[in-house]
Amino acid sequence: MSRSSGCCNECGAAASAGATCWDQFGSVLAWEWTDPELQALHFLTVASYNLQHPSRFTDEALAGLRSAFRDHLERGVSVAALRRGASAFDGNRRVVRRESERRPVLREWPMTIAHVYASGRAEGAAGRVRAWAETIRNELEGADTAAAGS
Repeated sequence: MSRSSGCCNECGAAASAGATCWDQFGSVLAWEWTDPELQALHFLTVASYNLQHPSRFTDEALAGLRSAFRDHLERGVSVAALRRGASAFDGNRRVVRRESERRPVLREWPMTIAHVYASGRAEGAAGRVRAWAETIRNELEGADTAAAGS
């Protein structure tokens, strides 16, 4: 997050009362402990955040995450089945880029973790996570369609 602008330099999320997008993400994850509906959406929360911060991941890991995200949303593949399929990334295989290799590029998203966090309002977070994931799916689909047409 850029301290000067108060917005994340990768997803564009606005800071909220000094909470960066990473801080907001941590808060949403903490809410899972008291909200079973939100806890059931843990994969979508983590995948959505990571898809909006792609510089952190290797190209191979990011492609796998995008595929798993779509499989879950579009085909209803269970998280357990996705975990079994992700075994290629077990062990010593590196999925996160070293800090020195990361090159964040700002992409303006219609919805970010800041919308889910909603200034610290936990109530209704599960519905906001669902909407966030759908927004990301639609944005990725649009980007893929545009790239295919180029």
